[in-house]
Amino acid sequence: MTGAAGPEEAGGEEAGGHEDGPHVRGGLPSSSLSALRGPAVRRLLALRQDQKLTTRHVRLMAESLEVTERTVWRWLAAAERDESAAAEPGARAQSKDRFSVTPEVRGLLALWKGNVAAVHRELTARAAKGEGDPPPSIPTLHRAIQRDLTPGERAGLAGGERAARKHDVFLARPRGWRNQVWETDHVQAAVLVDVDGKARRPWVTWFTDCATNAITGVAVTPGHPSRESVLAALRSAVL
Repeated sequence: MTGAAGPEEAGGEEAGGHEDGPHVRGGLPSSSLSALRGPAVRRLLALRQDQKLTTRHVRLMAESLEVTERTVWRWLAAAERDESAAAEPGARAQSKDRFSVTPEVRGLLALWKGNVAAVHRELTARAAKGEGDPPPSIPTLHRAIQRDLTPGERAGLAGGERAARKHDVFLARPRGWRNQVWETDHVQAAVLVDVDGKARRPWVTWFTDCATNAITGVAVTPGHPSRESVLAALRSAVL
């Protein structure tokens, strides 16, 4: 959960809207628009089954997803022929033989800082030693990486966390004055603690001041975050 609130109203939204980056269209990243296609098509299919689907529904969906009405109609037709097409509308039909990025390739990309040619040489050397199948061609490997990894993931593997942060909303809010806006988030700690005789990883909920990035309040809970943990962290921040 990620939220933003002024000190006087927890959970509220900051006035002033959002910032559009170069990879953002209509307020949402292209990856988010793609992720919304499946739920949108399934909703339209449900309306069609109930005989409630209208052209207006399709038009609104097309405008929201920033595609043409004809494209949405084509997605609907494909989903009616094959239910699996409703999961990823517009995605290319996947072949069983198509190469996909594996955990091994991810690890090598991190090791070689995103150098695809170096990853290909490493995979070729391993295959020569009988430690795996021969890799695909370098262009195929490039296409798989472009398709299966987000821009943030590719930047992070090549340049580390700071490079990856440039592709998300971390610290992207305009700098204001101290305590003008707070943000809240959760993270599961990478430690095990004894909770009634059971080893568990606790959750940490905290509020940060957007102007200084200082942590103003924290709450640690043995279970999943809840409204109580958010309010406890907020109380700690206010005090």
